[in-house]
Amino acid sequence: MSRFSLLFQLMVLMICSAPVLAEDVLQLYYSERTPYAVTSEQGDVSGLTATPAANAFNQVGISFQWKKMPFKRQLQTIKYNKKMACGIGWFKKPEREEFALFTNVIYQDKPSITLSKQNNTVVAQHSDVASLLKDQQLKLLVKDDFSYGSYVDALIKAHSPEKVVAVGSSNVQMLQMILSGRADYFFVSEEEAEQIIASSGHDLVEFQRHRYSDMPTGNKRYIACSQQATSATIDLLNQALGK
Repeated sequence: MSRFSLLFQLMVLMICSAPVLAEDVLQLYYSERTPYAVTSEQGDVSGLTATPAANAFNQVGISFQWKKMPFKRQLQTIKYNKKMACGIGWFKKPEREEFALFTNVIYQDKPSITLSKQNNTVVAQHSDVASLLKDQQLKLLVKDDFSYGSYVDALIKAHSPEKVVAVGSSNVQMLQMILSGRADYFFVSEEEAEQIIASSGHDLVEFQRHRYSDMPTGNKRYIACSQQATSATIDLLNQALGK
């Protein structure tokens, strides 16, 4: 074989194998959300769900690339199995288990609370979630296609409160919707409530934070992957999470 032929074959091999190698790098989706997943100035991603997820992938030697993506797009990409990809911090729901592969738990929230405008006496008079959601005077602010955990999701469905749907809005934008009177309250995990307000530039005293007597233990969060990631990937990640 001539030297030219050998060089030509090597070039063809490199060109053909490049896409395959690129596909071997799993995309790890996250939404910027303090304190769960935060991007540093250096481009590193860390937080209550980001750190254990990254540690698990690193421990088992699975190459991944962080990709910031709105949750609704994550949901569609993983549902239709478009890429070898996973999303972090998802709640596990039966309808999601039909298309996504879930790892073991990576983090469990504290019980959820609500944020509302200071001096909203109608919100303040409710001591349990069921009573709150039955109150037709109040408007509940929710994110499009977002889950608030099985308990709250079921009560929202049962009592059908008047809802304002925030499409593509961040938690900071949702705070502004509360202050402007477009909605009365929204559910949030307790660990992120204070940080959301602090990062928004608003003062803590502008908002009420309410706990509820019937709110169950905090929601469990998982890594959810497309079918392209395969169950073998999930098994490896679970081994790392078990440690």
